[in-house]
Amino acid sequence: MTTQLEQIEVNQTSVACDGGGGPLGHPRVFLHMGDDHSVTCPYCSRRYVYRDQTPDNAA
Repeated sequence: MTTQLEQIEVNQTSVACDGGGGPLGHPRVFLHMGDDHSVTCPYCSRRYVYRDQTPDNAA
């Protein structure tokens, strides 16, 4: 059985993650994306993906 991990689209290449669970979360960490424009939190495995905001890709 494979567990689907949470993926969050963001519009910046640096993000802060605290697990989102209030007291059940984890310490806030600041994550910076590399050349692949994504980063995974080492605590909760949330994956943050940069969403390009150019006119061709805007929703």
